[in-house]
Amino acid sequence: MLLIELAFPAGRYHATPWGRHVNEGVCEWPPSPYRLIRALYDAWKRKRPDWSEQRVAELLEALASAPPSYRIPPAAVSHTKSYLSQNERNPAAKTAIFDGFVALSPRSTLLMGWPEVQLDAAKCTDLDELLSQLNYLGRSESWIGVRVVEGVRDVDWNCRPAAGNEDSDSELDKVPLAVPTPPADYSPPKLKKPINGKESLSWMDAIATGTDVILKLGWSHPPAMRFVDYLRPADCFAVSPQPWAERRGTSIDAVLYALDSKVLPQVTETVEVAERARTLLMGIHKRIMGDPAKVSPRFSGKSASGSPSKGHSHAFFLPQDRDGDGRVDHLLVRCSEPFDDGELRALDLLGAIWQRDGRPDLICTPVQWTAAGRALCLESATPFIPPRHWRPGRGPFGRWLSEEAARECRNHGLPVPVKVEPVAELRIRGSRSIHWMEFRRNRKEDRVRSGYGLRMDFDEPVPEALALGYGCHFGLGQFRSLDRV
Repeated sequence: MLLIELAFPAGRYHATPWGRHVNEGVCEWPPSPYRLIRALYDAWKRKRPDWSEQRVAELLEALASAPPSYRIPPAAVSHTKSYLSQNERNPAAKTAIFDGFVALSPRSTLLMGWPEVQLDAAKCTDLDELLSQLNYLGRSESWIGVRVVEGVRDVDWNCRPAAGNEDSDSELDKVPLAVPTPPADYSPPKLKKPINGKESLSWMDAIATGTDVILKLGWSHPPAMRFVDYLRPADCFAVSPQPWAERRGTSIDAVLYALDSKVLPQVTETVEVAERARTLLMGIHKRIMGDPAKVSPRFSGKSASGSPSKGHSHAFFLPQDRDGDGRVDHLLVRCSEPFDDGELRALDLLGAIWQRDGRPDLICTPVQWTAAGRALCLESATPFIPPRHWRPGRGPFGRWLSEEAARECRNHGLPVPVKVEPVAELRIRGSRSIHWMEFRRNRKEDRVRSGYGLRMDFDEPVPEALALGYGCHFGLGQFRSLDRV
């Protein structure tokens, strides 16, 4: 059996069935085989052009040989309504556009299978490689992850091609799906004049025929497409909403945001970005709780009496430069203990962070709701500022700095590094570097202190999102992994 798994990381599938207008708000569900085959054809042409047509045709012909069966997950339908400009002088002249979509859990998957189709190992590898090149299916909002699933022999299908005798079954809905015509049943259409220099369309040419050609020639549908009636559960969109806490769970202790703006902040502004994110989250949580006295101590870093929290039980706000270009592009908010439901909701509502000097806001998109990875070798990403001061009586400066790093590791419950070396500057992309003195190295009214770069080696893995020393909860003393494990 050939089995394909489709995941929807954004929790949405946007696609209009063939022959329906987008403003009807009808959603294609499940994804049609014809749409998948055309997407694979496009992936071949754009991303694997070195593959021969015969190599790809064998894969597509196998998928087109029979209508697949589906295992569809629980889902719901919704839509957005937008007013788009008609490009007229009157700015009020707008057209209402409905965008219907299927909403489902980002953690759920859809199975698409051909029980009678068998591919050898080489073809399975080729198909899996081609599927991995698909970023979306349908409209561009429909992010997907697709792969071939091997080793599964039996699936409880809940959406199959209709056999023709199920009309009286009230528990099933009949829906037409666009399915590719099998190559053996394909008849080339009669052409009055050549298309792209070809007198006749092969099956592969017909699969690639665009809507512009179909409309120009007056065809009712693509030449290599047919409709097959499918039976799906009548209640496939009847999903009972779950409480917010059940969806999120209570074991999340870190959230990673991707930051987007026309002007991203310099990595030297790490402390400013962290302070603004903390202030914003505290405000969001205050509105959720309805009482300033109930703002989470994990966000504020203060106890109920207003005194600073001891230890490191409150949240770390860690702006990060993950692509090494010298600008902050991610924000990690992590805590030593899992966030509760109210804190998770506040984290979910973090949308944009203000920037000074008229620069556009930083748009925050959560991309990962999990703890970070681990590493054995770490190097400074922002300056490490020892909480204590060096004086001649504390021995050579280099040894004292290494001892301060080890002391901070112990304070955070981490193993002591087996080796600590100085790092002169922060290396960034393009053979450039930033000196540690260029970073802002103080908070609010605190005095500016000296900062240093270090490389630390451990004999057991430690969290790669590590921050030590003064200002570590606001991005100072951050380390980046050199060998993630």
